[in-house]
Amino acid sequence: MRLTKNAVPRLVAVLLLAVLGACAARTQAGRSEAAPQVWRPTAAKGAWLIAGHMDTQRVPAGIATTPRHEVVITVNGTPAMRAEMPRDRPVELSGSAEGSALAAMCAPRMLARATVEVTCLVLVDNERAASLVFTAGTRRSA
Repeated sequence: MRLTKNAVPRLVAVLLLAVLGACAARTQAGRSEAAPQVWRPTAAKGAWLIAGHMDTQRVPAGIATTPRHEVVITVNGTPAMRAEMPRDRPVELSGSAEGSALAAMCAPRMLARATVEVTCLVLVDNERAASLVFTAGTRRSA
């Protein structure tokens, strides 16, 4: 294969972009756990433990990979709500646990180019029950 005079600068530019892309900050795959919170329902006898996690996977996207996030909210250790979490818009979740209707509004906030923080406000029977925070990326909260 013979390169023309005009093809050499294009080839150098493509190679430079590939090298820079490989060195760029990337959201790490893994699991971010939210601190569990205790909520005491008015109609029930025992307290609930509301917690959750956000799983991040790297999925193929052309010649590179892109992060995909899934939020799971649990009540007393049992998954109650689950949804894919985009990095650019809020998501509403719904479910049920122990005879009560659950809802959550999860909103992402980009802390850095490759770090996203997701805050989920959890409601039980339209009453605020918990606020869970997940962080995925190159910078994770301790």
